[in-house]
Amino acid sequence: MRNTRVIRWPLFPVLATAGLVLAGCGSANSASSGSTGKAANVKLSTLASDVNQAAAIPSFSTYAASYGGKITNTASLRGKKLMIIPGDSQLVACTEIAQADATIATDMGMTATIFADSGTTAELNTGIENAIDQHYNAIDLGCDYDPTRTAPALAQAQQAGIAIAVYGATPQEAAATHITYTTDDPYAIDATVAAEQAVRQHGGKPFDAIAITSNATPTTAIMQAALMAELTKICPACKVTDVDVEVPEWATEISSTVTSSLLSHPKVTVIFPDYAGMLAYMLAGIEGAHRTNEIKTYLAFGGGTPFIQLQTVEPGKSIIQSDIGGYPPWTGYLLFLQTARELTHLKPIAYNLAIGPDRVATPQNAINVLTTGGWGTDWVNGFRSLLGLPALSGKALTDAATLNGAMVGEP
Repeated sequence: MRNTRVIRWPLFPVLATAGLVLAGCGSANSASSGSTGKAANVKLSTLASDVNQAAAIPSFSTYAASYGGKITNTASLRGKKLMIIPGDSQLVACTEIAQADATIATDMGMTATIFADSGTTAELNTGIENAIDQHYNAIDLGCDYDPTRTAPALAQAQQAGIAIAVYGATPQEAAATHITYTTDDPYAIDATVAAEQAVRQHGGKPFDAIAITSNATPTTAIMQAALMAELTKICPACKVTDVDVEVPEWATEISSTVTSSLLSHPKVTVIFPDYAGMLAYMLAGIEGAHRTNEIKTYLAFGGGTPFIQLQTVEPGKSIIQSDIGGYPPWTGYLLFLQTARELTHLKPIAYNLAIGPDRVATPQNAINVLTTGGWGTDWVNGFRSLLGLPALSGKALTDAATLNGAMVGEP
């Protein structure tokens, strides 16, 4: 299995969410008070359209207008040196982002170096110090990376005139380290689509649900707030009970927690697992409660071949209705675009606009996503146009879009 994008869940930014109160383990939330037992007056065709769009191959044109326009003086980038420091090289998605970043930088005539690390603060500091000592012009950071961990080293790099861009930093972390060139993921949009998909598949009728959360992980707050806000709007009688299982306990606690929760809540027909890394344990828990014929699940942020494969065979094919994730090569190109803008003294793409698309993998499109990479190819030439590079075609375009086939898995 060439593509083992096993984990993207560590890439968690925090957004300020006014009035958000996340339920603790076992606490229940109605989407709104005073519910009548009927779903809100919402057109199911509208929900279906939103979900279908999220499950389709993303179009670069949807995002292009937000990416700041063409950079006209990219000739100045030739000969410059870029140090790429993944937050943890052992996470495959982090390596894929770095490889795509290095590829487009090389095409621009830059010298790109990927600094391998296992995510320790000492190693990350070494990477930054190497960039300073070896007179690099720019540093790209991410993923699974909190820049405040290496704030002193980053300050020295900035004082040395090195441009710095980061993927996955929260607004607070970026502000604390004076980094304005950032990229991120559309977590709130993902959760909104999951709510729409669940309501659509239940014909607009209210349902009881369990949300498997990891409340210590900042992104959980973003997704849960968006999920509950959308359910309040389109299904006020829907009820969601949160069960909090933190990341280190997923392998040991999710299965038993899901089993006991389903036995305690026999009316539950929906589970919202926040992260894809929960799915295998969640399936075991559903089987343990003997509910495989009754439960549908939605969201599972993170994507990745092992998790999408669960949607191609039973029982996952019947249970897991969505597995939502981004595309590391697109993220790598976007990170480089921010770097190029900084090196050419252009304003950064705004935080809320410096995002790539997340695609919904469903049982219906899972095999296509696995065997093609799932994100098409138009984004490659879209970024190349913004950077003043000639368009690719044929095998060269396919290779660029799939990291020479590394992003193509097996069903």
